[in-house]
Amino acid sequence: MIKKYIFLFAFCTLSALAADLFAQPAHPKQDSQVVLQSVCQSFMQHNDSEAFRKAYLPLEKKRDLLLLVDPEHTLPPNYEPHDLIRVPRGFLRKEAAVWFYKMKQAASESGIYLSPVSTYRPYEYQLYLKGRTSNPEQVANPGQSQHQLGTAIDFNTTEVKNESLPALQWLKQHAGEYGFSLSFPKGEEEETGYPFEPWHYRYITQEGVAMQNKFFGGSQHKMLLFLNMCLWNKPDPKAATQND
Repeated sequence: MIKKYIFLFAFCTLSALAADLFAQPAHPKQDSQVVLQSVCQSFMQHNDSEAFRKAYLPLEKKRDLLLLVDPEHTLPPNYEPHDLIRVPRGFLRKEAAVWFYKMKQAASESGIYLSPVSTYRPYEYQLYLKGRTSNPEQVANPGQSQHQLGTAIDFNTTEVKNESLPALQWLKQHAGEYGFSLSFPKGEEEETGYPFEPWHYRYITQEGVAMQNKFFGGSQHKMLLFLNMCLWNKPDPKAATQND
């Protein structure tokens, strides 16, 4: 893996493209290889590869927790995590559930009650939600929702007007300590492809949160784009299996 890693970084460094995709998202019609090369080079121009390598290594065995899912990268209908366990209001993958309960306990000790509104959603249920919603812009297409991964939680509300709720303010300050990251921040709608959702957090591991904050300006989407498209050569998670 290390040899492959070094090769990919050498490839990125030698790329002659100058576009900075992290500053300006690519137009969907651009060639996928141009996008790949541009993202790689953009990162390498602004970061120390040795420091990144050390931060990255703990994530090598966590690939299945860091899949890129967005309007351009769709999960297949039969994708279902293999280790779902029951939590309040649904199911989460085992590791995400463990850290959810730790976070919930810590919030409780601070007088904050974290209440999941939505957790894991299979493809069929997302299709049902999309078909019955009166606000289609707010509901992801089936196969394009992080909820299908079994690592995303909507907390306490699904109303943007409630973004100042104490629970959401607590999460903003502390969720990263437990490996959870805000997926769709305000001001990044064009980049993520989703509207601002102050209640939607995804478990990406504590190491993943540290990496997104140190190397990707706190952007979950930038980090997942880089990992999946540059390092892992997985521009489309349709190849994911049920046991990913």
